[in-house]
Amino acid sequence: MDVEQLKKLFKEAYGTEPTLVVRCPGRVNLIGEHVDYSDYSVLPMAIKDSTYVLAAPTTGHMISLKNKEPTVYHETEFDLTKPLWEGVNRPKWFDYYMCGWKGIIDYLQVPPVGMNIFIAGSVPPSAGLSSSSSVVCAAALATLAIHTGGKTFDVISKEQLAELCAKSEHYIGVEGGGMDQAIETLAEAGCAMRIDFKPLGFEKVTLPENALFAVLHSNATMNKGASSHYNERVVECRLAAQLMAKKRGVTDWRGVRTLRQLARHLQLDPHEMEEVIKKELKPVNEPYSRAELLEFLEVTDDQLNEHSLNANTTHLQTFYLTARATHVYSEAARVHFFQQACESGNLKEMGRLMTASHDSLRDLYECSCAELDQVVAECQEARTLGARLTGAGWGGCAVALVDKRQKEEVEKRVNVLFWSEPSAGLEITFLEQ
Repeated sequence: MDVEQLKKLFKEAYGTEPTLVVRCPGRVNLIGEHVDYSDYSVLPMAIKDSTYVLAAPTTGHMISLKNKEPTVYHETEFDLTKPLWEGVNRPKWFDYYMCGWKGIIDYLQVPPVGMNIFIAGSVPPSAGLSSSSSVVCAAALATLAIHTGGKTFDVISKEQLAELCAKSEHYIGVEGGGMDQAIETLAEAGCAMRIDFKPLGFEKVTLPENALFAVLHSNATMNKGASSHYNERVVECRLAAQLMAKKRGVTDWRGVRTLRQLARHLQLDPHEMEEVIKKELKPVNEPYSRAELLEFLEVTDDQLNEHSLNANTTHLQTFYLTARATHVYSEAARVHFFQQACESGNLKEMGRLMTASHDSLRDLYECSCAELDQVVAECQEARTLGARLTGAGWGGCAVALVDKRQKEEVEKRVNVLFWSEPSAGLEITFLEQ
């Protein structure tokens, strides 16, 4: 995107020059889907498509938010003399900006100043490529710079910023993990990354020279903040961990919040945890009723809501614990094997693991859709090495692994949105006045 053109648009919108521009990329996750909020590792890479935030402080008491596409994303203002923004359950585009803003204001514990903000982006929205998190991270860095006189990473490390943004995004009602914010903040050009959680860590993963990744849109969109689908999976994983913890005699089973936390309690790896599931939970296709969980966990309805569910899942009456936990532990293992295959240059194994990941997401996690399944099937017919949905699912994009020698042949058979290259992460540029 042409930054000089964006600077002109900022001046047309506000009559003044911006003082800084932040670029934050989207991302494509190669493998490790729906496991970050269970504290297991993921393996994404940043993409070239990015969100841009141009900003300037003002002497007033308003935060003004304008977008390059005003007919789609209407401008808005927040009055700092009134009660500050505290989050929403059905977010609009600007609420993602406010997530990053609030995270920084709370971190710095300083009075917020007025700002003029102009946002533009090339990351396809609601496509599973993390357009929303790129807004959150860019907003956080812009807010940090304005409120610290440009000190940014002298005040907070990139790792701390990634964790802050992951927590801040919960203000829009989605109890997500930290994959998007971590890769968008920490990415380096030329490599993918394995991202670990609790504690946050990362390791560069060099992709085989002949590996190409095609991103294909299913033409179905899904905003995970606009439904309870995502949070339902989060609480099903939490309940599976708590139920197995209680059955295995973990005294503080209520304190077990994730499937990896349980595995650490039991000192077992993901493959061994699959055996625990078989012993302690129902068969994979049999759900638990709410009444059964109240009986097994020996809790009241209110206690279940308090210790296990979240705001938009208290209505649930049926829970597919076995299927969800089985996916998480098998997917966690696939991330490990995928990294090994990358390091050995085994494209065939990388592709097999990606396809197995999609099968698990479709059958066990039930977060695919007919359109995504069709795209994956078309990729298989086009002789890609493997394909899977990327992102939360229920719409959006798939990613397919292609041997670079087959690129032209694949392009003839399927509609490639773009060929993904591992790109650099979050960056800020201060502009001369």
